[in-house]
Amino acid sequence: MVTDRGRRLRTFAFDQLAEMESEPTDAVTVGSRKGTISIIVERAGAEHLKVVVQGFLDFRWLPALKSVALDGFHKHRDGAITEMTDAEFWEYD
Repeated sequence: MVTDRGRRLRTFAFDQLAEMESEPTDAVTVGSRKGTISIIVERAGAEHLKVVVQGFLDFRWLPALKSVALDGFHKHRDGAITEMTDAEFWEYD
């Protein structure tokens, strides 16, 4: 689900993504597991956005623990996309 949302968001124009800076978190259910998916859009200057899709899913037997899925990229005003590095994801898990 996280990867699919990330793939779809990569097709959005810079201005469309910029308007998504305060998107609400979505509640999801996968089988019997509950979770959330959030879209985080952060400005990194006038010409650059950082876009992260963050998913948390309860563990089946220990709901206090969560599985994390992340996808993210940098969108530039000229339409270019730069993938986030693994190290950049550390602040989102």
